[in-house]
Amino acid sequence: MAGSSLTLHEVYLHYLNSGGFFDEFEMDAYLHGLIPLPREERNCIAQAVNELIDDLLAGGGTGRRPRASYSRTP
Repeated sequence: MAGSSLTLHEVYLHYLNSGGFFDEFEMDAYLHGLIPLPREERNCIAQAVNELIDDLLAGGGTGRRPRASYSRTP
């Protein structure tokens, strides 16, 4: 997220619109390593970040941006 200049709120709104279940406070705590989230929710966050990165690049952003990784294990 930091490498793409995405804000927590931007990602949270996209995560919520993608079917995410947790609130912004819980998502922030997860991203700071304070609480665990189920694998499905972690992947939903990663998907939201990656889609927003794609939107930035499609909107004229330049360069290669890092991608959020998906959880492979439960």
